[in-house]
Amino acid sequence: MEPTKHIAEPDHLADSSPTTNAELATLRERVTELDRLASIGQLTAGILHEIKNPLTFITNYARLSVDLINEIESITVKQESHPDADELAQVITMLKNNVNRIWENGVRTERIIQGMLHQTRSDSSGFEMTDLNLLIEEFSKLAYQGVRAGDKEFVVSLLFKLDPTIGKVSIDPYAFNRVILNLVLNACYAVNERWKKQGDSYQPTITVLSQKWSDHIEVKIRDNGDGIPEEIKKKLFTPFFTTKPVGKGTGLGLSLSRDIITELHQGSLSVESELGNFTEFNISLPLN
Repeated sequence: MEPTKHIAEPDHLADSSPTTNAELATLRERVTELDRLASIGQLTAGILHEIKNPLTFITNYARLSVDLINEIESITVKQESHPDADELAQVITMLKNNVNRIWENGVRTERIIQGMLHQTRSDSSGFEMTDLNLLIEEFSKLAYQGVRAGDKEFVVSLLFKLDPTIGKVSIDPYAFNRVILNLVLNACYAVNERWKKQGDSYQPTITVLSQKWSDHIEVKIRDNGDGIPEEIKKKLFTPFFTTKPVGKGTGLGLSLSRDIITELHQGSLSVESELGNFTEFNISLPLN
């Protein structure tokens, strides 16, 4: 892990005003944070690779076990006259269901790990046909569980209204999942802050919606947090701008998300908000 790089101050700034010194201090803090995040990214990639190998072993043997159980079932059919045949059939069915769940969740975990590995690489950009609804749901849940890992008291109603006619679309899945993670993490932060103020009288809710139109697809992520004041809303997509406390955010998530949607996918990312009521981010992806 490389040491944090320090910013050298030019001589002509030696007698800078307090405002300039404060800006330099903020910039140093941001660079330190970005350097720390880069190091964490490298560490995460190593950990994920280590997890991926035994996980592949688990999923492969779960799949083989399902095949073996099918063979056992075919053998037991011939033993229907045995007094314990019904009980044996029930046990085999339960075992088969359990192994199938291990395999299905193992495959799902592999997809998540693969997506996270691509996030740690700078050369991962590539469009491919992707089940958009599946990606949205998995990475929304992943963002929520990430918040839960750091705050066990946090609970939110995560509602999905996903258009089943969307199917697979051509996107860069490893870039797009960053957008979903960023937006849902922001929504979690918003509703959690409101819940801390209002307590159990308030029900945190995040709604994730997708809808297919004739020429584009919409993805909306809406929370019922405190909303965003107009003066802050104008700065939301500005790099390094954040309203979160130090250590809670770098101010880059929304800026990067907008670039991924507008520049990489030739779409649009906008926000609507009403103070004391809601905030909704709207992604529009062209179908052509």
